[in-house]
Amino acid sequence: MRKFLLFLILLGPKILLSQVNDDFNDGNFSQNPNWQGDNSYYTINNQKQLQSTTSTVAQSVSLYTQNSLALNVKWEFYINLAFDPSASNQSRIYLVADKSDFNGPINGYFIQIGESGSSDSYDLYRQNGTIITKIIDGPAKTRTAVDELKARIQVTRDAKGLWELKTDISGASNFVSEGTATDNTFTNTNYFGIKSIYTATRSTLFIYDDFVISELVNDVKAPILNSITTSDGKNILLIFDEIVEAVSAAKTDNYTLNPGNISPNLVDANGANVNLELANQLNTGNYTLSVKSIKDLKGNSATNLSKNFYYRKPYTAKFHDLVINEIFADPNPQVDLPSVEFIEIWNRSNEDIALSGFKYSDPSSNAIFGNDSIKANSYLILCAKSDTTEFKKYGKVLGLSPWPSLNNAGDQLKLLNQNGTLIDQVNYVDSWYKDATKKAGGYTLELIDPLSVCKESQNYTASIDQSGGTPGRQNSIYLRNRTNAPLQFTSVILKDSLTVLLNFSIGLDSLQASLIDHYFINNGIGIPKTAKPMAPDFSSVELSVNQALGRNQTYTINAEGLTDCGTNVLSKQNQSVIYPGLILKNEVLINEILFNPKPSGVDFVELYNHSDKTFDFKDLKIASLNNNGEIANIKSISGQTLLFEPKSYWLISTNPDSVKNQYYSSHPNNFVKIKSMPSFNDISGSVVILNKDSGIIDQLNYDENMHFVLLKDVEGVSLERSLFDMASNAKGNFRSATASVGYATPADKNSQYLENQITKEVIKLASQTISPDNDGFEDVLRILYHFEKANNVANVSIYSHEGKLIKKLISNESTSSEGEWIWDGLDTDGMRTKVGIYILYVELFDIEGATKKYKKAVVVASKL
Repeated sequence: MRKFLLFLILLGPKILLSQVNDDFNDGNFSQNPNWQGDNSYYTINNQKQLQSTTSTVAQSVSLYTQNSLALNVKWEFYINLAFDPSASNQSRIYLVADKSDFNGPINGYFIQIGESGSSDSYDLYRQNGTIITKIIDGPAKTRTAVDELKARIQVTRDAKGLWELKTDISGASNFVSEGTATDNTFTNTNYFGIKSIYTATRSTLFIYDDFVISELVNDVKAPILNSITTSDGKNILLIFDEIVEAVSAAKTDNYTLNPGNISPNLVDANGANVNLELANQLNTGNYTLSVKSIKDLKGNSATNLSKNFYYRKPYTAKFHDLVINEIFADPNPQVDLPSVEFIEIWNRSNEDIALSGFKYSDPSSNAIFGNDSIKANSYLILCAKSDTTEFKKYGKVLGLSPWPSLNNAGDQLKLLNQNGTLIDQVNYVDSWYKDATKKAGGYTLELIDPLSVCKESQNYTASIDQSGGTPGRQNSIYLRNRTNAPLQFTSVILKDSLTVLLNFSIGLDSLQASLIDHYFINNGIGIPKTAKPMAPDFSSVELSVNQALGRNQTYTINAEGLTDCGTNVLSKQNQSVIYPGLILKNEVLINEILFNPKPSGVDFVELYNHSDKTFDFKDLKIASLNNNGEIANIKSISGQTLLFEPKSYWLISTNPDSVKNQYYSSHPNNFVKIKSMPSFNDISGSVVILNKDSGIIDQLNYDENMHFVLLKDVEGVSLERSLFDMASNAKGNFRSATASVGYATPADKNSQYLENQITKEVIKLASQTISPDNDGFEDVLRILYHFEKANNVANVSIYSHEGKLIKKLISNESTSSEGEWIWDGLDTDGMRTKVGIYILYVELFDIEGATKKYKKAVVVASKL
């Protein structure tokens, strides 16, 4: 056998490319070429072949030599395994390898020879790190000898990456194709070598010979600049399609970078790679690299090469460059999203951000990011590594292991960069959904505005997307806090003498809203003691003051400089509030009652504010009496502040709309809807009005006999009060509403209302006539009295002109110093008196026993 190595020979401007040809005829493998590795485990045998040596242990041993041919190349060699191969005893021939350690991760290609049994196949594999992929699967071949494998193998790869594997299993050169494949995963190489894998009993039985590596086609092409890369903007790596001649490639003035007319400080040429080291780091931008001249090892020269590339300067993320944009803590019940957890982060910056070394965590666990990145202004879905396929259709997904699971009720999430700097943090709770249905599951929490200064609880809420969330795209509620509608101070409610509640049209920045100098109250109150924004939407602020507000006094509250969670600022605005007075007995009067409504109607009670003070319906209750005469069925009239202005009429009912449909009212807003009314019997009963301390303010004991006697049907007819200054239960003070108003006057002045009259006479008739027909005109006789002293005892009777007793109106009744009695024109039997002249007879007894008697004539009239 013979062995030779063609060295690099300088022939004028040309350089010849080396070719490896080793048949070990010189009796060694340390020169021409130099094989390295596990040299002590190989020797040259008597047949001038490379053979493995004795080992007492099972192992794999390798030899390698330098080689740079990876494209346009032919490999050929002979192998003899003097045993039946198996998975424990086989050989690999590494055609292309970036590293010399064949036992570790490498990038390259190898032929594997040797399988269990007498039938073998010859296969080509690609190795990417530790991942091995078969790219040519040769057909099975049967060996002549069961205990021996010998073959000559030829592999070619053209300039475009087309591989072909050929064999002659007799060891001669009559090659048969085992298959072809195109693969350009790796187009550069540093080493060629062998790897023998054996048990101790087979350690001496691996024989190799006749290694040849040569160009497939003679190289006459100039080098091509395939790519330009840089990781730090200071070292620029040029990758050519073949090995370049190192001397000319290393000249610094051979390269120019624009813009800036930049030349490198240092050039390092290594095979097909040329590294340019710059004095200063490049800024982000587009660049053009120009190369004057460069040669390959054959002397083929390329001149005036140029290539463009883009460089983005490495960027270290700062606080809030990335935000936790969406949280899917409770996937069940499923709406439309996958039924597994995720969070979404959003790169708000204009920089691509490398995520290697980032940490995402909750209090119980954390996950470290691998070599990944997130592009500028883009979204990245994070989930458990096992769930990544669930979210691929939504956008870029990164699976993490371990995955910090999301608690449904709330959790504390953090995102740190590779330096441990906090980038974003969210401490969510399920109240942020602000929707009971969505809180139960299937919906995400979405960030409203990453620039908002408001609290997290204001800046996250449930998604309004019909699928339940928006992974990989803009949030459904994005910037919903920003509105063209101005921020308004809408109302103020008095809670008690030291507390008022301010209401606004939009949720406020709760931090700003808590600053007391944004508010001022007149009438000597000034700046409040505290300001407390009210969760969850912070559209209300509770102010506490330093001194008690005065009863029945109006206060003006100014608010200024507040901001919402968007861009609105509140200009100076004000609202007024009155502190309602305490309600004393007879200051609120029962003015009308419907206790026997129409079949489709409801009961109602009308109240009148018989004072000069403003009251609050929240301080009033309505009740009835039970069979024992005790107060029962107490109902609060209003659960919230509702002002009861002086001299105003208000109607209380469970169904105000029903009352409005059946009766006319000129004050339709003066109706209070109450959840339930006390039970009012259609025959008789009592209405009781109480203050907040359950003290009696007014009471009416009603009876259906109080209705006008000539009404055939009193269903749907209310009883109306005539005089405010007369006791509610005084005889004749409540009468049937007139037909002319539809038998009721809800929230209006009564049809039977009588003006108060004062007289200086001892006994005076408001009118000399009475027309008891319930038409609202002189339906009653008003008998006014004025005494020098109170505590007289009175008897009042009505006689016919013939002297017959018609009605005993008053019997032994104590009187005040002034007042009035009312006669409704009915006789003792409750019948309407006939038209004619009647005599009013009044008899008084004072405390000394003195008696005084008065007579007045009155006419009972009727319409013609």
